[in-house]
Amino acid sequence: MRQSRRSLLRAGGFIGLAGLLPGRAAWAQQSAAKPAREPYAEMLADRLRFGWLGRSDVQEFISMMSDRHGLPRPWLESQFRNLGAQPRALALIAPPPPSPGDPPPRKRSWARYLSQHADASRAKEGKEFLARHREVFQSVANDSGVPAHIIAAIIGVETKYGSFTGRFPAVETLATLGFDSPRRSEFFLRELETLLVLGRQGVVNLKEARGSFAGALGLPQFMPSSWQKFAVSYKNRGRADLINSPADAIASVGNFLKMHGWKSGEASHSVARVAEGADAKRFVAPQLEPVHTVAEIERAGISQASTRLSAELKASLIDLPEEDDSVGYWFAAHNFFVITQYNRSFMYAAAVLTLSESLAAPT
Repeated sequence: MRQSRRSLLRAGGFIGLAGLLPGRAAWAQQSAAKPAREPYAEMLADRLRFGWLGRSDVQEFISMMSDRHGLPRPWLESQFRNLGAQPRALALIAPPPPSPGDPPPRKRSWARYLSQHADASRAKEGKEFLARHREVFQSVANDSGVPAHIIAAIIGVETKYGSFTGRFPAVETLATLGFDSPRRSEFFLRELETLLVLGRQGVVNLKEARGSFAGALGLPQFMPSSWQKFAVSYKNRGRADLINSPADAIASVGNFLKMHGWKSGEASHSVARVAEGADAKRFVAPQLEPVHTVAEIERAGISQASTRLSAELKASLIDLPEEDDSVGYWFAAHNFFVITQYNRSFMYAAAVLTLSESLAAPT
């Protein structure tokens, strides 16, 4: 069942993988920003005064894991014994109400977002990343149909090509969010379930795995369920390693987009020009797929700044607001919305595509 566009899209996306949470474009980078206070620390300390294993909900979870997956109960209990909590992650996922005197939240800004995720240094490092892994990118692009610069741009936006993949202990983070978050706790509990299965299979080192404040892992910031569904080893050389292997990360991002329906050779977007008096808002996508046609939108006085999309192509508009309340618009076709399956945010997909154009441009 689809959520409303207001809750799903205007909030800015969140977990771009696996069906995902509302949120941020690059969790790993945002996880470095420490909030001024840890409002959940006292609550967590109280709930864990007898440890994780002293909680009935944790014991029920362990019983479910043992029954559903055949995992030994002593092994499961060992994962929770001496486990800490992550109040900071909880505060980032579910920010507390503002206190008196707190400054008002900043308005969303496409220009600011773009400067944070597709700046010149990220483009320069992206071209170096493409050159360093040229053979892998060519092979994956041929197999998946997804251009190399699109794959590289996603990894660039997510973790700046692996330079920062997050510092939050994955098991602690997902346990904290799964058992104690007031938002989407069921989602996080399913992700914890998958992470423990991956750990038991030897795919992920549970003691060492660190990632974003939402539990996303590795160069591409896959949630555990996306790792399980979409991660592939480059040239099938064994288990996919998204934490240490750029080749596996590249192959897995290509596979993710392919499995979500990427159409090889089809243009993804075009900047829109809105004539005076034209009603662009009525063509803004109400869900994560195009529901109009280019011709239908153009007949309403909205043209392409440069003609990339054919008249019969399915497309809708996406809106990119600024702090001064002005709004820019893009035509967005099928492949644009494939990228929003990675992160359900118009700004995220637009930043990926903007960065990808920089990476594809001649040096």
